Formats: sequence, structure tokens, C-alpha cells
Amino acid sequence: MEPWARCVFLLFLQLLPGGRGDMLPSDAGKIVGGQDALEGQWPWQVSLWTAEEGHICGGSLIHQRWVLTAAHCFRRSLNPGFYHVKIGGLTLSLLEPHSTLVAARSIFVYPTYLWEDTSSGDIALIQLDTPLQPSQFTPICLPEAHAPLTPGTVCWVTGWGSTQERVLASVLQELAVPLLDSEECEKMYHIPETSQSRKQIIQADMLCAGFVEGQKDSCQGDSGGPLVCAINGSWIQVGITSWGFGCARPYKPGVYTQVPAYVDWIQKTLAVNNSDACHSRGSGAHQILLLVLLAFVLPWVL
Repeated sequence: MEPWARCVFLLFLQLLPGGRGDMLPSDAGKIVGGQDALEGQWPWQVSLWTAEEGHICGGSLIHQRWVLTAAHCFRRSLNPGFYHVKIGGLTLSLLEPHSTLVAARSIFVYPTYLWEDTSSGDIALIQLDTPLQPSQFTPICLPEAHAPLTPGTVCWVTGWGSTQERVLASVLQELAVPLLDSEECEKMYHIPETSQSRKQIIQADMLCAGFVEGQKDSCQGDSGGPLVCAINGSWIQVGITSWGFGCARPYKPGVYTQVPAYVDWIQKTLAVNNSDACHSRGSGAHQILLLVLLAFVLPWVL
């Protein structure tokens, strides 16, 4: 199908009575126990679309031409021509004001991803076909490479996954979840004990967030979407929604790809393609401020 035909088809889905082009794929999940997000609260959040299924995954803008998402979102195909990214707005409607649909130009999946559930390396980048204008986007910043993440830190996960079985949220959902200790999360995922109890489930590049008692969680339907934390006054993306056993079950918190483990790969991929992501560099900002102050003070000292 030609790109223009896909856009017409997606628009047609919006015009059908009751049709939204957002049929939930079989591997989709949901944010359970969340609440409606406010306009402009999470401006980096995007929706990944196919003409055949509508919304399939979430993602986050890290640059005017780049979206960060999960590798498993591309099990259908690695052909970028199959995908569009909806940018802006709070709903999945293509008729929503202040939103736009942009074609994907290239897809970069982490090279060692095994295309299996619970596989490490569940991270991917989408290069947009056309760059966004400054008024169209606000990127989320990346953490420092291999930056430590503190258990107990309350972060936020967002997405359009269903709030009840196989019913997509009409408005972007948000949910506050605490980061969990990986060793404790590993123990929880072995409850009850089975013959697989000796097999490590939570890998070094994974991050758990959620509640021991369940009831609130994200799942695959929000896959690819961001887990963000307010760190030193800035919103930083620390995780990518990856996988989980069911949704909001006790002792089965959500599992996310650890973004700090892949910052070097992200930056290298963007650099090779002449781009640079928003990056958290507190010390760099202080150095720039110092230079500005010196520029004003030195003439008076000398």
C-alpha cells in the first residue's frame, strides 16, 4: 500500500461510525488503575500506528526526527513503510486538533534483540520521514549512560492501552509507580516456585516498577511508551514499557527496558544519522552558566 493510501485509509477509519482505527492487537495490554492525563502534561508521548490495526504501541520523542520505543512493537514487520507516528493530542483520533501523522523513514532495532518474550535488548528507534517543527514537539531527555536508578523513586508511565479488557482508553492515561529493587523483583517473579525457579527472569538491562499487591500497572498495550522520573528538576526517561505477566497481578510488577543501559547506543545511532538527542547534563549546564557569569563579571574586574 502506498504511503498516501495508508493515510487515507487511517482517516477513513476515523470517519466510520464507532470506528477509531485502534483495534487492540492480541499482545496489547493496558494501564490499569491510572487516570486521564492533562493536555500538555506529557508532550513527548506518541502513538505508533499501522493502517491495518491503528494504534499498536506507544513511544517518546527524543529529537525532532526520532522516536524511542520497544523492539517487540515491530514483530509485524521491520518495513518502515508499514508505520506512522501520531504526534500531539490526548486521544487516538486523527481528527484531533494540534496533532499530526508522520510516516516512518527508518527503524533501528537493537542488534542483539532475540524477538522473544522477556528478551533483553527490547529497544528500538524510529527515524521520522520529515522533521518536526519546534512548535510540534517537546522531547524527553535521556539519562546519563549507566546512571544508577534508586528503588522507591516515584515515576510516571503513560499510554493509551486499555483500562479494561480489550477496550482502549479514549484519553491518554497516566500512572505513578515506584521503582523496585531488581533482586526483589526477581524473587517476586519466582512466586510460586516452579521448575524454572533457577532461571533468571529480570535481566541486567531491565527495570521493575509497580506495586507488590498489583492493582495498578502497565502492560504490552502501552509497550514502547515512556517511564519518566523528575530528576533534579527535569523529566528524564528511565524506562520503556516492555513486558509483564498479565496485568496488575500481585507479585508481577511491570518490567521496563532500562534506558541508561542503552544511552550510548541511542546517541551513536543518532550521531551516525546527524542528530543529537536531548541529554541530561547537569554539570554541563553549570559550566555554561559559569561562562555567562564570567562574561559579565570579568570586564568589571580587569
